[in-house]
Amino acid sequence: MKLTSTSERSLSTPIYPERLGGNLQTLAVVLFLPALVALATLLPRALGLADFFTTDESHNWIRATGIFAYALSIGRWEDTNLIGHPGVTLMWLGSLGLQLERLALSLGLIAPPDRLEHLAWLRLGPVLAHTLLTTLSYLLLRRLVRPAVALVAALLWATSPFLVAQGRLLHLDALLTGFTNLAVLCTLHACFARRPAPWLLAVGLLTGLALLTKGPALIMLPVLGLIMFALAPSVGEHHSGPRRVAATSSASAAVAPTGSASAFMLGLHTQIIPRLRWSLSRYLLILGLAAITIFLLWPALWVAPAKAIGDYLGEIVNNGGRPNGHGQFFLGRDDRDPGPLFYPIAGLYRLTPLELLGLLLLPLVAWQARMAGSIDPVARRERVVLVALGGFALFWVFVMTLGPKKFDRYILPAWPTLLIFSALGLVAAWDALRRHWPQVRASLALGLLLLFQAGSLAWYHPYHLSYFNPLLGGGRVAPQMFLIGWGEGMREVGAWLSARPDIQHGQIISALPPNLEAFVPVPVQEIRAIDTAQPNYAVVYLESLQRGDVPEIYARIQQTLPLHVVQLHGIEYAWIHQLPRPFTTPVGAEFGNKLRLLGFSVEQEGQQLTITPAWDVRVATDIDWMLFLHLYDQQGQRVAQVDVPPGGGERPATSQWQPGEQLGVPLPLTLPSDLPTGNYQIVAGLYDPSSGVRLPLSSGPSADAGLAGANAARLGQLELGEQR
Repeated sequence: MKLTSTSERSLSTPIYPERLGGNLQTLAVVLFLPALVALATLLPRALGLADFFTTDESHNWIRATGIFAYALSIGRWEDTNLIGHPGVTLMWLGSLGLQLERLALSLGLIAPPDRLEHLAWLRLGPVLAHTLLTTLSYLLLRRLVRPAVALVAALLWATSPFLVAQGRLLHLDALLTGFTNLAVLCTLHACFARRPAPWLLAVGLLTGLALLTKGPALIMLPVLGLIMFALAPSVGEHHSGPRRVAATSSASAAVAPTGSASAFMLGLHTQIIPRLRWSLSRYLLILGLAAITIFLLWPALWVAPAKAIGDYLGEIVNNGGRPNGHGQFFLGRDDRDPGPLFYPIAGLYRLTPLELLGLLLLPLVAWQARMAGSIDPVARRERVVLVALGGFALFWVFVMTLGPKKFDRYILPAWPTLLIFSALGLVAAWDALRRHWPQVRASLALGLLLLFQAGSLAWYHPYHLSYFNPLLGGGRVAPQMFLIGWGEGMREVGAWLSARPDIQHGQIISALPPNLEAFVPVPVQEIRAIDTAQPNYAVVYLESLQRGDVPEIYARIQQTLPLHVVQLHGIEYAWIHQLPRPFTTPVGAEFGNKLRLLGFSVEQEGQQLTITPAWDVRVATDIDWMLFLHLYDQQGQRVAQVDVPPGGGERPATSQWQPGEQLGVPLPLTLPSDLPTGNYQIVAGLYDPSSGVRLPLSSGPSADAGLAGANAARLGQLELGEQR
C-alpha cells in the first residue's frame, strides 16, 4: 500500500485513498468493509442476551428503564431523573428495546417474556447503539490513519472480550466508550476539515450524549479543548491537512525560549493568541451544542433542573469520589484504594494475546519509520492523530487513577485507543512480512490471528467477563488479583439447584438474591437472613469472599462441604452449600470420618418416639450402612431399638450420599406399652448389614462399651413420660 503524498488534501476525502481498480473494489471499500465491521460487532453482542443478570442491572437499570419509559408515556418529566449517573441515554435505548418487545408481543412473534427474556429485550437497544458507534468510528478512523490500521483496529474493537463483555449489558461504560471515542475522532476531523461546522455539530451532539450517559464524561472536556488548540491553524494558514500539521510543529517553535522578549511577544501574537481565539470559539460552540443536547434529551431538566443537576454532581462526588462502599480487592487483599498500579495491571489482564502482541510490536513501527527516512505530510498527520488519541487515553486513565473507587471497566473509554496502537503494531508486522512473503500469505497470517481472537471470544460466550489474558495465568490467577463476580454463574447455580429433589424443602440464601431468583423455583433471601429464612441451601459467591463480607456468616456456611462448585473458564465463581438440618440436642459424633451426626431432635406421641438425626456427609462411602438406635433405662437394660437405613425410606442409601449433603429424616422408635416414666439413655451407631461390622466412632461422645458395644455414640438422656 503506497502512501499518498499530495500536499493539499483535506478530510473531505480520505487521506489514504485506496487505488480503486473498478466498481467492484469501490463497492468492497464503501459497503463490504463497514458491513463486516458492523456484523463482527453485532453478532457477539446480540447473540444469547438472555444469559445472566449483573448486579447493577438487577438492582438498578431494569427498574429504572421501566420507570423512565412509563414517565415518558404519561409526561411525568421529573420522574426521568432516577439515577445520578445519570444514565439517560441508557434508559432511552432500554426504552427502545422495551418498545420492540411490546411490538413483537403484539404481533404474536413471542410469548410473554420472563424476567430474563425481558432483560434481553432491554439490552437490545444498547447493543444496536454499540454496533452503530463502532461502525461510524471505523469510517472516521480510516480517514485519519491508514485503512489497514483502521480495519484491524475496528475488528479488534468488535472482538475484544473486554469491550464485548460490557457491550452486551444494560449498563453505562461501553456506551460511554462509544460516545467518547467517536467524539474525539470527530474533533480531529473538525481540526483538519476545510469546513469544520458539520464536525463541530457532531462533537457537540456526542459530547452531550456522553455527559448524559455518565459523569466521568467530564474528563473528555479539557482534552477536546487541548486537541483543538494544538491543531488550530496559525495565522494565514488554510485548512489543509498537511499544512495544519506543520503549523503544530511551528507553534511549539514559536513559543520556545529564544532569549529575546520581543521574539516571545511576537510568537504570542502570531501563534498563541490566534490559535486560542480559533479553538476557544469552536470549543464554546461545542459546549453550547452539548448543553442543548442534554436539555432536549433529559426531560427532568424541563421541570426540575436544579434537582437534576444536583443529583448529577452529587453522584460524582458522593459515589465516584469515595471508596467502593461494598469493598474492593486487588493483589490478594481487600483495599479501600487499590492504588496507581491497579489500572495498568488490570489492563494487561484484560488484553488478549493478539492485542498484547500488537502493543509489543510498536517498536517495529518506530524502526520502520526510521528506515523510511523522511516522513511525508500524510504520515506526519497520522502521527499527530495518534499522539492526540494517546493523550486522551492517558489523561482518562490518569484521572481515573486519582479516585479511590476503581473498577477495571472505568478505563474502558481508553480501550479503543489502546487497540488502535495494537493495530498499528500488527500492521507493521504485516508490512514486514510482506517483504519476505507474498502479500496473500502475509494477509492470511494476519487474518488467522484475528480469527483466533474471534474463536476465543466464541469460546467465552456469554461469559466474556471471565476473560483474562491466558499468557498471564488467565482465570487461574485472576481471582488472586482482582475482584471478580458481577452475577456470572448464577444461571448455572440455578440450574443445579432446580434439579435437586429437595429444592422445595426450604429457601435459598445468597449474596445476590436478585441475580439468582429468576433461575430457581423457591424464594431467595439475602445471606444475612441465615437465622430467619429457614434456608435449605446457601450460595457462597467469590466476590463476597474477596471483599470480606460478613465473614462470620460465611464461616458458619463453610462448616459444611460444598455440594457443587460453579466454575467458568478456570474461575470458581460460586459454591453451593446445604445448611445443616435443624436439631434441638447437639451431639457432634463422627463415624469413620465419613458421616457426622451433628445432633438430633425427638418427639413423643403415645408409644411412638420419633428421632430425627441431623447428618452431615463428609466423605462418600460405597457401603449402604444401617443405623441402630438403642434406648436404655437407668439399670442398663435395653428397652427399645430400631435398625433402619439412616435415610429411612425417603432418601437413597448411604452409598449414594454426596459429600456436603445435609439430611434429617425422621425415624420411628416404638416404645413398650408398659414403659415407666423416667430418664433413658439413647445410643446410636452404624454397621454394615452384610458383615455386621460397625463403622468406627472417630470422635464425639462414646457410649459405655459394656452397655452398647464398641463404636456406639451416646446421644444423651431423654425424659420419657406416659403419653395418652
